[in-house]
Amino acid sequence: MRDAGPWGQMFPEPLFDGHFRLLQQRLVGERHLKVMVEPVGGGPLLDGIAFNVDTALWPDNGVREVQLAYKLDINEFRGNRSLQIIIDNIWPI
Repeated sequence: MRDAGPWGQMFPEPLFDGHFRLLQQRLVGERHLKVMVEPVGGGPLLDGIAFNVDTALWPDNGVREVQLAYKLDINEFRGNRSLQIIIDNIWPI
């Protein structure tokens, strides 16, 4: 996806949406929500992060499924690369 750019004002980065099972959720930093999700219809587990969430709402351990609007990204950490989703919006279902 990175090489498909350049992304900009007249050519926005693709935004995807989907229905997911919320398997893990925790705050990182002061306002970022780190999650692990699985597509409801089946598929690979995905790591994701939502920046600047409302901490009065998230994390919410009562929420088991969510609708996400997200972008695809590559997480590079200690020399390892893995698929990650950057969450623009998260809605409990």
